[in-house]
Amino acid sequence: MNMSADELLDWLSVSETVTSLLMAIEAVWTWTEYRYGNNQVYTVNMAVLSAKLTDMVERRGWSLLPTEFIKYEVYLFTGREMAQFNFRPFCVSSKDNCSYVVINCVEMCTEPLSLLSKEGKLTFHFKHPSVTTCNLPGKCGFILKTVPSKAALWTLRLCTEKEDYVNETVHFHDEIRAEKMHIYFSREFSNGSKYLLPMSWLGWLHSDNAVNKRNNWENKFYNGSNNRFKVLYKFDASTKT
Repeated sequence: MNMSADELLDWLSVSETVTSLLMAIEAVWTWTEYRYGNNQVYTVNMAVLSAKLTDMVERRGWSLLPTEFIKYEVYLFTGREMAQFNFRPFCVSSKDNCSYVVINCVEMCTEPLSLLSKEGKLTFHFKHPSVTTCNLPGKCGFILKTVPSKAALWTLRLCTEKEDYVNETVHFHDEIRAEKMHIYFSREFSNGSKYLLPMSWLGWLHSDNAVNKRNNWENKFYNGSNNRFKVLYKFDASTKT
């Protein structure tokens, strides 16, 4: 978090921890939020950011995002003002050539959200293309459970055991893989505006005063009738239909 903007982008371009375009974008968002919240000097040049991300996509072979990301608004603190990040250059031109599918959580976030501080459950309906026939009761899908800790560490666990799905409305197929998932939070207003809030960089908050930082982060995930978690699921070229 003490990196300059240039140092951050250089690190993102080579780090093995960063495995996708969306993760890189979320890292920049988290960095600006952290620097702004701690009154630290920072500057993000949006033109440089876009060029650097384009280079990362080409050099690292990252897939472009689904077209629905064009509708998302992500604002970055640029030092003096907030600027909206333009997703359009980083989205596919059509759904047909997209390597990802977006999977909506069944439950909306209409109650106080406390998934960062206590165990929670997120249910998703999703039939993997490799599953051609299924006669199991309920819908194909999967469950993610949050696993918090006293140290304010926060992870998600993909439920894969039969016991996890007893008395649930979904059942699990082994074709679904945790490493193919990227979870994020989508906040939608009544006027149609959509905001994307990242989850993948919560680990950067696990330092001094971690519990208070987690609580502040949790407050960003506002409740509402159109707010929900989503999973960006990556397909191999051989399995997507």
